[in-house]
Amino acid sequence: MAEEVAALGRRVARRLLQAEACATRPRPSDLAGEMGIEVVVAGSPPPAQPGLRSEYTSDPPRITLYADPISALEAAIHANQRFDMMKADLTELHIAHELFHHIEHGARFGPLAREQVETAAHAFAKELMGLDFEPEEMSEFG
Repeated sequence: MAEEVAALGRRVARRLLQAEACATRPRPSDLAGEMGIEVVVAGSPPPAQPGLRSEYTSDPPRITLYADPISALEAAIHANQRFDMMKADLTELHIAHELFHHIEHGARFGPLAREQVETAAHAFAKELMGLDFEPEEMSEFG
């Protein structure tokens, strides 16, 4: 089932990339703008969710990026010498992940558990950005 859910995320990303028909991969932040999603940056997440790096809210459509935990993730990636992850723009990666939640909110891909939606969002972000690693690997760094 996990592979089926990941395949869903990849299919959604491929459809979006085909619709954009660009010579290069579009930046997730540009796609967010085209979709009418506001992207805001805050320092820290709510106290009840200290490890939260980003989130999507639907009314109004908004992606909130939390700079402090994203910076801590970047430091951990460098400290652990994850060269494959160092190449990725972490801000754009988090926007890509949240874009899936925006698309999923409007499409309702069926009865998916929260964990399944997260799996699909990771696969979507990987495909959209052409990453060489699995985004969920970042969870090992906090």
